[in-house]
Amino acid sequence: MFKIIRRILYLLILGVVVYFTVQGMTRLHISMFGNPNYYQRSKATSTNDGLVNKMTYSRARLEKLTKITHGSKYSGNTSLDKVSTKYSYKVSGKTVSNFMGRDGVLQLYNESHFVSDKMVEDAAKYWNQLAGEKIVQVVDSAKASDEVIHDSQKDYKYGTGGQTYDDNGILFYPKSFGVTGLTKRGENNWKEAILLREIGHGLGVVNLGGGAKGINDRAYSVKTNDFMGNWGVEVPNAPMENRKGVKSTPVDAAALTISGIAWAKPKKLANWAFSEPQAYVLYDNGKITSTISKK
Repeated sequence: MFKIIRRILYLLILGVVVYFTVQGMTRLHISMFGNPNYYQRSKATSTNDGLVNKMTYSRARLEKLTKITHGSKYSGNTSLDKVSTKYSYKVSGKTVSNFMGRDGVLQLYNESHFVSDKMVEDAAKYWNQLAGEKIVQVVDSAKASDEVIHDSQKDYKYGTGGQTYDDNGILFYPKSFGVTGLTKRGENNWKEAILLREIGHGLGVVNLGGGAKGINDRAYSVKTNDFMGNWGVEVPNAPMENRKGVKSTPVDAAALTISGIAWAKPKKLANWAFSEPQAYVLYDNGKITSTISKK
């Protein structure tokens, strides 16, 4: 009996040793060569304990930004109020991650068929115009990217997919995009809005659909005109304004400015929002226009 117990213990110990050896070798391989599939070559990062840079903006400017991002019942994110009071960039007590590489530019490579290469290029241009500088770039190989945009053939009950934090990059589930009866323009704009939102999460911009988590709009099945929220078009509960395209809002710009000071290398982004609060960037069926002054 004792011999049997000893053998069982031996096998258990051997199993544990093999498991941790394999895990260690996998981590070593990824550290040397990156993710074997290259879906997420830059690991999720966040500031120390979610604290934003205190030297970038005055408290008065932070208060102005957070007042904008406070939004309404179905827009903004009330957790961002703490940025101006405690310099804390957290949602539900969790720090907000981003995938900005050491160069401060989110490098993306597209393998998706749900969104086209042109749509990804347009999304990068859109975010760069909002930021006032290049913060997103499309690269020509997965190996050169921070993240890969790609598709899964599975159904996903939580939506069309999005930003992942488990080495899967930006992942879409085309089968889960179940909206029917859209015009080609409407479908294109809706997909672009989804893409813009997920890239925004890669930049560290949080959900902006209202409440402490920014998801009031989803919880109440409300469509809004903020692409970092529950955007939609050509359905009964979608704002008529969305028929004109995917238009940025002051909330988007203020949230991007806040996310920039939470990066490992803080940046002043979208500073035009202080002097031109009603300026915007608009995407409509492959065409991008902007009312932001070029300085």
